[in-house]
Amino acid sequence: MQKTTKISFVIIAMLIGMVGLAVASPALFAQTSSGSYDPQKQFPVGMQFTFTSFNGAATQVVGFNVTEEKPILTSYQANAVITVKVDRLTPDGGVHWKVLGGSFLINGQTYTITSGDGHMGKFDRVTSGMDGLATGPNGQTFYWHLEGLSGVYNGTAIIVGLDGSIATVQNGATTEYRLDFLCTQA
Repeated sequence: MQKTTKISFVIIAMLIGMVGLAVASPALFAQTSSGSYDPQKQFPVGMQFTFTSFNGAATQVVGFNVTEEKPILTSYQANAVITVKVDRLTPDGGVHWKVLGGSFLINGQTYTITSGDGHMGKFDRVTSGMDGLATGPNGQTFYWHLEGLSGVYNGTAIIVGLDGSIATVQNGATTEYRLDFLCTQA
């Protein structure tokens, strides 16, 4: 019980920090970046790049406390590496990409990304996120989705935070992890 409470506080603190960074980052990037943020110029069609997390967590509901009427959560360390290739410019001033591959590592288990696509809008947001399919450690198919904020610092796009989920339904039972990552793009 105490472990779950400590983990909950860590998750809440991490989420508050990510929200703070997300709110502060557009102003920070606007002051320190060289030129305006234009994904269509900075990510031309054909460009390939990789999102790599440097801090992440996966949270899972593992039960329900009937007395306190709240879910019981468990948190795990998580990492993500997602390689994408820009395949077209979008009418809203952004770019669209296809996911070439990657993986999520959650609690020591690898979920291999098999497909996906995504969009980065002109307004510093990985809008509509990116989503796709992944194969779980036991061969089951998982659906994943991430979205977050982005900006440019010294000519490099920085992804402040990506959050979303990865889930599957097998034999009527749902397995789902809530994902939160601090990422960068290279």
